[in-house]
Amino acid sequence: MRSNKVPMTPKMLNVLNFIRKYSKKNKYNPTFQEMCDALGYKSKNSITVLVNKLAKRGELTKVKGYRRNIELNGN
Repeated sequence: MRSNKVPMTPKMLNVLNFIRKYSKKNKYNPTFQEMCDALGYKSKNSITVLVNKLAKRGELTKVKGYRRNIELNGN
């Protein structure tokens, strides 16, 4: 169930769209470093914050213990 407590920002939408396109093309999800490189972020923390907000909204799920630890929900 998606939560509306965290509003979707343009940066969040950009990250989500990148993950969707990357996953569709490569058949696996990007790492945080790959997202940083592709989207022009210098810090993985910036991506971590955005991914955490997307997870809170229910757009994706973080899976502990894996390098490519995100799974898209309902796509």
